[in-house]
Parts: sequence; C-alpha cells; structure tokens
Amino acid sequence: MLAAAALTMLPIAARRAPAQSHFAEIDAYADAAPASAERSVPTLAAYLARGGRDDLTRARAVYRWVTRHIDYDALGFRTGNYGDLSAEAVLRRRVSVCDGYSSLVQALGAAMGLQVEIVNGWSKGYGYNSGERFDGRTNHSWNAVRVDGRWRLMDATWGSGYLDERMKFFRNFLEHYFLTAPDAFVFDHFPADPRWQLVDRPLSLAEFADMVYLRPLFFQAGFKIVSHSHARIAADDRVTVTLGVTQPVEIIAELVDPATDRRITGEFVFAQVDDTHAEISAAFPHAGDYIMRVFAKGRGATGPLGWVLDYRVEASRGTRDAAFPTPYSSFASRGAWLFESLDGALHIGHSYRFRLRVPGAIEVMLDNGGRRTMLARVGDEFSTETNAAPGPSVIYAKYGVGGDYLGLLKYVGR
Repeated sequence: MLAAAALTMLPIAARRAPAQSHFAEIDAYADAAPASAERSVPTLAAYLARGGRDDLTRARAVYRWVTRHIDYDALGFRTGNYGDLSAEAVLRRRVSVCDGYSSLVQALGAAMGLQVEIVNGWSKGYGYNSGERFDGRTNHSWNAVRVDGRWRLMDATWGSGYLDERMKFFRNFLEHYFLTAPDAFVFDHFPADPRWQLVDRPLSLAEFADMVYLRPLFFQAGFKIVSHSHARIAADDRVTVTLGVTQPVEIIAELVDPATDRRITGEFVFAQVDDTHAEISAAFPHAGDYIMRVFAKGRGATGPLGWVLDYRVEASRGTRDAAFPTPYSSFASRGAWLFESLDGALHIGHSYRFRLRVPGAIEVMLDNGGRRTMLARVGDEFSTETNAAPGPSVIYAKYGVGGDYLGLLKYVGR
C-alpha cells in the first residue's frame, strides 16, 4: 500500500473528533515514553496502556506515539523497496510506509486490549489530482479501532506528516486523522470492504472519485459545500463556486496546471468571503483542464493560509483579459466584499460602476488614473460610477478619523 500523507450529498462540515486539548495529558505521557519502554511491541504497549484509563485514551496513546515516532519511508515509496513491514521491524527501524504504520497500530492496540483492524483501500494521497479515477489494486491502508462499543477510523500515516514536492518527509502531527467522522473520512479514504466506510449508504468507487477533494482544514475551519458537490466542473470561460462559512475566515484561491501542479500566473481567480458564505470566481486563459485550489485561515490569524480543497474544472473556451482586480491583503482581513466591477482590466473611456461592502470603513475612495472620487455611502456599502482613465485604478478605504487609507483593490487600464 503506497499512498503517502497527504456520490451522495453528505452533510458537511461533518461531526468532529474530540479536540486535541482533551488529550493533553495522554499526549504528554505518550511523548515521554522512555527508551526502555520502546524496546518491543509488548513493552511499549504496556507503557502506553498504563497512561490510558479507557478505550479512548488508550487508542489516543497509540495514535500519538506512532505519529510522533515513525517517519514515512520516502525512499521506499520512490523505489518500491519497503523492507520488513512487520510491527516489530517498524518499531525498530522507526520508518515505514502505510502498511507498516497500520501493522504497528494494530499490534500495539491488540497488546493493550483494544480491537483494532487493518483496512485496505484507495486514498487521495501524494500525487493525487482532483477528479482522477481509481482502478487496479488498492494503494493505502489505515485502521479501524473499537472505542466504547463503536468502530472508529484513524490513519496514523497521514497523521504523522507529509511528503513535499521533492518527496522529502516532514513531520507534522495532524489531529484530523484520529477518530475522524466517517462522513469526513470517506472524502479521501475508500475501503475495499464497504462495511469500513461506516456511513449509512456506502459509496461506489466511482462516487468516491467524483467527490470534491477536501483537505483536513475544510472540516477544521467549518466550511460547507453549497454550489458544486462534485470534483469535476464543466465550464465555458468562467465559473463561480460557493462555500458555506461557519466562522470568520480569510480565503484566497489560484488556478493550477494539473499536469505540473504549478500555479498559473495572472489574475484569473477572485475569492471573497463574508460571515455566511464564500465565493470563488475563476476565468480561464484558454480552453482546457484546470485545478481551482482554495486556501484559508482564521480572519486576523497570523501565519500562512492552509490548503482547503481542489476542484477540477474543464473549460470549453478561454479569455485573454486579466479577469479580476488584484486584492490587497486588507480586502480579506477587513472582510470586504466586491459586488461590481469584477472586470480587472478597465477599457479607457468606458463607464464602470463600482460597488462594494466594507465593514467598519468611514470612507472609501477610488483613485482612477490619478483622479480621486469618494464613493457614496449607504451603511457598509459604497458605490460610484465613472469612466475609466489611463493607468491603474485603486480603491482605498479609511477606517478611523485621522487614519491612513488602506488599499483594497487594484485595476489595470487598457
């Protein structure tokens, strides 16, 4: 099983596993395992079992230790030479592919008195592109564990970290793959035995392939699918996707070439979000296949945005224009929303209407090729209509008396 870390209308966001903070004590205990306890599967299982008071915490101890101590075997993944994948060998070598992870989880769990099964199937792992089909032999393995009389799902391989584009392993503990809700897990894991889907109506492999490629952050950030429930979208030269939002977030999006997984430069995607929904609009430079990739983070949070989802879009034709205005960081961080104009390239002398919502702003100004116009205000909405002048046009907002104007959007003149 080779997959590396990473159609029914299911209700998303799905149910979540207990928060990581609930496991702070058992996590610290597992992290502190002494070398003397790690000599064999029985000695390690005995140590971890002493820290767990019930099925849940014992399962957590296994997941935590394995994800924090076993590296993914990137070389084995590249060459197909995996070595000994038995539980004892994986514990000794501290490196493996998914078969070894799942074998070690099962062995430790069984030695602790847990019911643990190895599940084989297909996954949307390293190198997967949204909308790809599955055939042939299975490519991944994970575990099911019985907790308080109910089967639950977990993937210690994907919980341990990821391979980058150079196929180098980076350790990165992921909460998402511990006791993942089945109706979330099924978006990127498809068991060969349908009973391990643990959903009310098992999906077919074709339905699994047709599901949107959702990343863990989609569930953690509380997004919901609204407009497009399938991985593949047929479009002409433009498309708009709508997501539901349940907490304040910032989003950006980009077009990616599915053949190279590289971003397509140019203002071909425009993403915006308010308190209830997000809209991601894309325009395509030519006919062909594209990946529309969405990133997000909590509004006002520091650090980079994280990967949320991919759609595969088949465009029947293209557009040569720079399709959308360029947003400044303040546009997202201040929760602004653009109604019009969404045309990023303004034809000189043509009339354009600009209307946007800018929560908290006291003034909004358009610098149209050096000519400044204050937008009329009605509540949080600001608007004006003007002829495009030569040069760039920028919309600014002012948020307090005596404060500076912050750039929101930039248009180019044609």
